[in-house]
Amino acid sequence: MQAIPPHSFPIAERSHLQRLGKSTAYGHQHDVCLTGTRVKTLDTIRQWANNDKATDRIFCLLDRAGMGKSTVAKSMVKEWEDENRLIARFFFSRDTQETMSTREFCSTISDAFASLDRDFKAHVTKFKEERLDFKHLSLEKQFEGLVARPLEELGQRAIVIIDALDECEDRRELLEIIRTSQSSVQVLQTFVTGRPEPDIKAWANRVGGIRVESFESIEGRNEDVENYIESRLNKPPEPPEWPDLRERPDLRDRVKRRANGLFIWARIACDLLLDAVMVDEKMRELEDGSSNDRLETIYRVALEQAIPNSRSSHQATIMVLQMVLTAKSPLSIAELEELSPWRKKGVVKQVVTRLGSLLVYRGEEDPVRLLHITIREFLTSRERAGIYYIHLELGHYWLASGTLHFLRHQLSSDTDHLERISERKDIPI
Repeated sequence: MQAIPPHSFPIAERSHLQRLGKSTAYGHQHDVCLTGTRVKTLDTIRQWANNDKATDRIFCLLDRAGMGKSTVAKSMVKEWEDENRLIARFFFSRDTQETMSTREFCSTISDAFASLDRDFKAHVTKFKEERLDFKHLSLEKQFEGLVARPLEELGQRAIVIIDALDECEDRRELLEIIRTSQSSVQVLQTFVTGRPEPDIKAWANRVGGIRVESFESIEGRNEDVENYIESRLNKPPEPPEWPDLRERPDLRDRVKRRANGLFIWARIACDLLLDAVMVDEKMRELEDGSSNDRLETIYRVALEQAIPNSRSSHQATIMVLQMVLTAKSPLSIAELEELSPWRKKGVVKQVVTRLGSLLVYRGEEDPVRLLHITIREFLTSRERAGIYYIHLELGHYWLASGTLHFLRHQLSSDTDHLERISERKDIPI
């Protein structure tokens, strides 16, 4: 049969090795902190991790959405990797089935440790050989066999980073495992980030040996977001004929006040203002509504700016977002093009490019992801999103329809190929 390019396969058909390399669970989509930002927070986490005698071997960084918790986690992962520590990270997200539950948690953590230590891998291999049904064990038994016992036998200090714990749909059993591991696995430290959901706060306050912090408790009034805004808006305009924001300290002050420490808002606001011709008008749009609704406001403004004033452009944008939000695992522009209802190239690329302030991707072959989970929460709420509301069921329909069309095309190509071969006289049959 005719070979099919790897990127053309539906994401569910990819090999385990390929998924491991691009797995959302590893949080590869995040960037590290900008130099000079979150300095006190990073120092506090370092001191905790380096304290051999600390009784609080679980560190919880709990704060509002969009404050940069995952960026801090990625920064520490990079630092601990450079120090050759035994570390593993699992990033929970409702963007994919893989990362919205604990189903792949133990295997992902175990695979990360095994890739860093040969002896750990040997212990895990032995367990898997003894328990061929390990994938069907309870989360507690999986953690014991794939993580806890190998670490105990290895006797080497290790750190598990559980990022965005609040995105885990059913986390009760995981919370219990984190609690018991602090006493049963003496060599393990656990760094947790997440929003301060009631159950997480109650668990953290109830369980002994857990250190709970927020950015405010560590840093007090922090100027990181203000410095970020200055660095973004205090540069020469591109193209040169556009408004020069270096001459607008009043505008930069308004952006700082509206951001009020929220990194995600500041990032999108800078993107929108740098791409705006009518800067003051755009700023007034960003200031519309109460401060509690500022994320909803900025998402709405970003969508309005990204979508040309035509019905077909609106429909195309909604269709692409439907596919992005419903894919089992993030798809690239090339994959979305293959599965889209349009039979010509370029539509998906144009939409994704226009939505650059809300999406994260590095090229046409790189998975397209939402910049932040709160964008999904906005888009999937009919009341909040209005005309930008995303029907997830329609996203499943477009992906299924596109997959069937792709398979029909491949089968047709293969049949034509076989017919041409059968017509050749020089091939014995």
